[in-house]
Amino acid sequence: MFWRSTDGKDKRNGSTSPATAQSANGELSSAPSFGAPYIVRPVINGVGHAPNLDEPKPVSARVITSPIDVWLKGLHDKYRGSDHGHLANYIPELANADPEHFGIVLAAADGKSYAAGHSEVLFTIQSISKPLVYGLALEDHGPEAVLRRVGVEPTGEAFNSIVMDEVNNRPFNPMVNAGAIATTALIRGNGVEERFKRILDMFSRYAGRQLAVDESVFASEQATGHRNRAIAYLQLNSGMIEEPVAEHLELYFRQCAILVSARDLAMMAATLANNGVNPLTGQQAIAAEHVKTVLSVMASCGMYDYSGEWVYRVGLPAKSGVGGGIFAVLPGQFGVGTFSPLLDDHGNSHRGIEVCKELSQRFHLHVYDMHFVADNIVRRSYRGDGVTSKRQRGVRERKVLDACGHRIVAYELQGGLYFATAEQLVRRIVDDAPQSAYILLDGRRISRADQSALMLLRDLNLTLQEEGKILVLADLPAQMQTDWLALNKGVGEDLCFADVDSALEFCENRIVLETDPEAMGKGVSLALAEMDILRTFSPEDIAKLAPYIATSSYEAGARIIREGDPADRLYLLASGTASVNTVLDDGKRQARLAAFRPGVAFGEFALFDGGRRVANVVAETASVCYVLDFGNLERLEATEPAIYRRLLFALGRLLTDRLRRVTAEVRALT
Repeated sequence: MFWRSTDGKDKRNGSTSPATAQSANGELSSAPSFGAPYIVRPVINGVGHAPNLDEPKPVSARVITSPIDVWLKGLHDKYRGSDHGHLANYIPELANADPEHFGIVLAAADGKSYAAGHSEVLFTIQSISKPLVYGLALEDHGPEAVLRRVGVEPTGEAFNSIVMDEVNNRPFNPMVNAGAIATTALIRGNGVEERFKRILDMFSRYAGRQLAVDESVFASEQATGHRNRAIAYLQLNSGMIEEPVAEHLELYFRQCAILVSARDLAMMAATLANNGVNPLTGQQAIAAEHVKTVLSVMASCGMYDYSGEWVYRVGLPAKSGVGGGIFAVLPGQFGVGTFSPLLDDHGNSHRGIEVCKELSQRFHLHVYDMHFVADNIVRRSYRGDGVTSKRQRGVRERKVLDACGHRIVAYELQGGLYFATAEQLVRRIVDDAPQSAYILLDGRRISRADQSALMLLRDLNLTLQEEGKILVLADLPAQMQTDWLALNKGVGEDLCFADVDSALEFCENRIVLETDPEAMGKGVSLALAEMDILRTFSPEDIAKLAPYIATSSYEAGARIIREGDPADRLYLLASGTASVNTVLDDGKRQARLAAFRPGVAFGEFALFDGGRRVANVVAETASVCYVLDFGNLERLEATEPAIYRRLLFALGRLLTDRLRRVTAEVRALT
């Protein structure tokens, strides 16, 4: 056996202790039992901090561990102590394998991978080579020609059984030794070297790196492979294969001795999941039209005489090898690679079987519960300094949000939310989290969400909470919201909002309170001089203006402005909160167009067009407004023309600022 050390060099088994594969955040650490029910609390490498208003900084530069990494570590910890099974001692070199080796890798169809344990240890691919070579034979001859030579029926027999389909005069399927030898015999090329180069190059395209052969294992298999020779010559005698038999056997022994790691297997599986294209290199490893044929045979025959129960319990097209590897594919979504050389009585890796069973059952990965992956679960994302809520705020609050609004990151989601798409989303959130304090998920375009996705998000929510970050959800489908609240009962705050605007406002309010609590006010009315548009006025200017200003009070729910009324007043909100609402086309629902906090002016268009009001402004809480009506404005122009001009200039600056902010939001959303 070989392993790859942390310095990148290959070493023989026994020369030093093998290097443990590292995940993205370091060495393996203890994790909770993977058995249900349980809650994962991922390892966090630090906590965030609030940015300085004068010099905005990232919330945190530390890395958050993905729940998927934690789950894989939990699986690894659960089974690494298991000593069930035996080494493949009928091949002398395989009997030298280290039974402690155990690695798990999951690779998404876009190339992102997660690992636990000995993910980089090299071992020989053995029978996992069979579906890959079968795919090459399909490319060389086409499905019908290959089918005449090799069937696709499961045998119920051991992988090295000397049993043939005598009715059709062919091996039963390409996943047992008899079928694999016949498949290898179909590989085209001029001589053994050219033919094997085609095989090795094809394997390397699957793995995304150049692979090599363990010559000692090859020699061991060639020296002891008498049963395979008997199978080959029996096939020659029956006309199932043609000469040169010795060359076919050498190719077969050599292909089985190609060195791979669990990470390589996961990438090979991800390549099949990605319609034959390696997601990292972009190379086509197998023609797309043959992927479904390879996966079909893997599903029915890939796990030897355990294949039926495998489909029943796991439900993923897969192939195992007596070297200890298993690779499994969920089409369109991801691939799994495992390595543990201890084999069960069927010749499959015992730990690998248990890992795949738990992954499938916990996350509903059965191929017959398959979903189609959207191009991207995240339609678009934006930050709170580019897109804000409809709440218009005073100067002091705006200053806080201009400096710290980037701590809010919102993701507009689309399509179905299940394990593979949730993994995409979690990965994106984890990448963005060091610069974020509030993570908002906009669910208005989600078509459905299953339990596996919600569990993944639930564990991410726990991770974020431990890091001092807040996950906020908005506009979820009704059933998803019900399921989410049930799953998160007792986990933390109930932060599900009816719409994105309310969720954004919540996040903004929290940031203002955390950064500058006094900016939110203490419930007392602001003085006239504290109104935003009058902040540049001198005390003398305010004294001259005050006689023209009236004060009006409103109870919560009262209309400050009524739709259809004459537009003949300017309002300055001194205390309380108010919102602009309009009735939608159905006449039953209302939409909030804008909202105001103390210090903000509204109704300003009345000064320019003098028409009628087009929406209602309602006091959300008990409110007080300073009011300037047109009659007083005309008297101000006549008696205090300088104050009048300054007021118009201030209103123009207000409108310019609002236009600038709207333009910035449009740019952020395109």
